[in-house]
Amino acid sequence: MRKIITTHVCPPIPARSMDWSAHFDGEEERGEYGYGATEDEAVRDLIDSYGDEEAA
Repeated sequence: MRKIITTHVCPPIPARSMDWSAHFDGEEERGEYGYGATEDEAVRDLIDSYGDEEAA
């Protein structure tokens, strides 16, 4: 099972739709990230975009 790492980015822009990012542990260099307004949305975007039924 691959571990998912989340980060509260909170960029200095008025839109809050990209406040969180998520990526698979050890795969930062691949550039496969999910984004969302909440931590859960970022994780769901990552899984929906790059698929991983084993992720928790």
